[in-house]
Amino acid sequence: MDIINVRVNEVDKKLLESYAKSHNKTISDVIRESIDEIIENEIHLKLYQEGMKELEKDNATYTLDEVLKELGIKKEEL
Repeated sequence: MDIINVRVNEVDKKLLESYAKSHNKTISDVIRESIDEIIENEIHLKLYQEGMKELEKDNATYTLDEVLKELGIKKEEL
């Protein structure tokens, strides 16, 4: 695994240490999980925004029952 150095001030360092300790994690784990969450949130936001643009173009929506009927699937098969 590669190493990346991050510079933080003393207040942020103490905050990271405290948070990591209270959640029984390493500082590296906290930072890695935080970065993963930020990236994942941005991806979800982008997908949401793209979906909303598509919905504005074609405002057609379907119920679950309509979709299942179109696909020939019975609810019991789910």
